[in-house]
Amino acid sequence: MSVALRQQPEPELRLEVVEGRDAFLQLEREWNAALARGPRDEPMLRHEWLRAFIENFAPGATLRTFVARAGREICAAVPLIETQERSADTCFVPMTTWHTPVNDHSQRGGVLLGRRGEEALRLIWEGIREAPGWDRLRLRDLPAGVPEWNLRDWAEEAGYPCGLWVSLRSPYLPLPKSYEEVEKALDGKFRQNLRRRRRRLAEQGEVKYALAAAKDASAMDAALADLYEIEAGGWKGRDGTAIAQRPELVGFYTQIARDAARRGALALGTLTLQGKPIAAHLSLVHQKRHYLIKLGYDESLHEYSPGQQMVSEAIRDSCSRGLAEFDFLGPCMDWKLDWESQLRTHLWLTIFRPTRAGRLVHQARFVGWPILRALMGKVK
Repeated sequence: MSVALRQQPEPELRLEVVEGRDAFLQLEREWNAALARGPRDEPMLRHEWLRAFIENFAPGATLRTFVARAGREICAAVPLIETQERSADTCFVPMTTWHTPVNDHSQRGGVLLGRRGEEALRLIWEGIREAPGWDRLRLRDLPAGVPEWNLRDWAEEAGYPCGLWVSLRSPYLPLPKSYEEVEKALDGKFRQNLRRRRRRLAEQGEVKYALAAAKDASAMDAALADLYEIEAGGWKGRDGTAIAQRPELVGFYTQIARDAARRGALALGTLTLQGKPIAAHLSLVHQKRHYLIKLGYDESLHEYSPGQQMVSEAIRDSCSRGLAEFDFLGPCMDWKLDWESQLRTHLWLTIFRPTRAGRLVHQARFVGWPILRALMGKVK
């Protein structure tokens, strides 16, 4: 006799809001497990990355984390930092903004979406919508086409004005099976220049590219120190924007590197000439993608293109690992486009509460200002 097995109904989704940093820290294991089940398993959405942001860029900020669960399982979640603003960005109207933990160093933003992610995201939106205390909700650097863009549709349906701003067009390179195929697809002039400069650099002495052993903490720290020193020796050091010049940046990048090393995702590479570091990069390898987080090179050797020489080695290594993509991240720059890369558009999504102030600032920032800027351009 056979017994038919009944399929258990899915647990009903429920929303919880946890307050503060300590409550957020408790979510790490289940957060990353949920992320691995969802459509966007990227390092910038992992709990360790967000924790590094909060601890280094917003240690004393008011933090609320909206979590949608089915039973005990996290299906969607987003931490939101509260800031009080009165600036040109708010047309000098005082506004309370809730925003994701994202800045220029984050490279990419989003919301944790796990199983039943879209359904759970809708529940989170309803919770945020009903919550008092905010005038603007901002999600920075969302890639075009990701599920989080449902938030815009739901907000506009409910009468909440939304503004969009294109922030980044980040180059990325789909990888073939071999580095030789990458080289073959390059513009002939760039390929020849790269090879010629490689030969000329080798004439100056022995050139080596090596990845720091992730399990060797001292080697990893030394490689990070080389990266920070090389970067500070260039234009960023002269401008006062180098990692080494700002403790919060040292803390952030060191923390994400150490977290990545613990889970075997770190790719910390150094290019040396006669044993001296002349270029270095901090990257993460995750879900068959190479994410180029930070790069620096010795500008005194610019005639040999040490930065591009190192990128070529990192791409070669990625091909040998069987990775599917090399993500340059960050803004579109000529040296990234030299690799015949494609572009991934990122935008800021800003949702305004439909109050008089919210509508006023939305109209000024996202309707009036673009028109004025276009008219000024025509006058020029």
